[in-house]
Amino acid sequence: MSYFIYDSINQYRADNTISEGTFGSGFSASDTLTDHKRASDQNIGTIISGIVANEAIMYTVGTAAAANAIAVYFTGDDGVTANGDEMTIRAGNAVNALTAGGKSFASTHNGWAVSNIHNSGNYTNVGNYTMWCIEFNEALTNISEILIGFKLDFEIEPDINIQRSRDYGTQIQKSLGGVEYAINIHDAQEITTIGFQNISSTFKDNLLIMEGHLKAQGKKFLWNDGSTFHWVRLDKPMVFTEVADGRFSTQIILRQQIQ
Repeated sequence: MSYFIYDSINQYRADNTISEGTFGSGFSASDTLTDHKRASDQNIGTIISGIVANEAIMYTVGTAAAANAIAVYFTGDDGVTANGDEMTIRAGNAVNALTAGGKSFASTHNGWAVSNIHNSGNYTNVGNYTMWCIEFNEALTNISEILIGFKLDFEIEPDINIQRSRDYGTQIQKSLGGVEYAINIHDAQEITTIGFQNISSTFKDNLLIMEGHLKAQGKKFLWNDGSTFHWVRLDKPMVFTEVADGRFSTQIILRQQIQ
């Protein structure tokens, strides 16, 4: 089943605090990590460096929020051999009262890895909390993005007429003499349009909640098409049409993110 994972705790807000430190009986802030803000810069091309065991990153959000999933991007297997518990997510409202979440991550992942953060092993909401902490249990060299948020499963799979195109960012300019030349702004970005002809008002409302957290095109998020992860951004806000009493149609246009 396809799904989205998006930031539900507003971890990218400028008025939230991202702190580096260590974790013992609780979180203790200190200057320990290098480039710790790389963990939440919406860029999977830049890694955190200088991680050793028991170091941690704390997200303190201005308004208590809930989440049910964590997604981590690994740039490749870094060769650390441990017990599959190289990272642990914790949450709470006080630095000395943070409860560990669900399955830990192993550094042998490559690409996106996703886990629930509820001790039941299910994608059940955890919160409302103001503090979200990632503890590193080993020296790691391959983490470039950590996304704490909500996993939204598709109610039904999209219609089969999925559309795909590529945008090369090409701009055609013309010189004073009338000679045309092209400038390529970026590499090709895939544009995917998925459609739903008949969804419930509940799924529509959940999509609107997601769009609100994303600020429409404002934030990047994850789309899993049933087999592959895609790092994407909404290309435009969603439009819903009521096709029957309490039933809706919409198209979701997703723009691939290069990093």
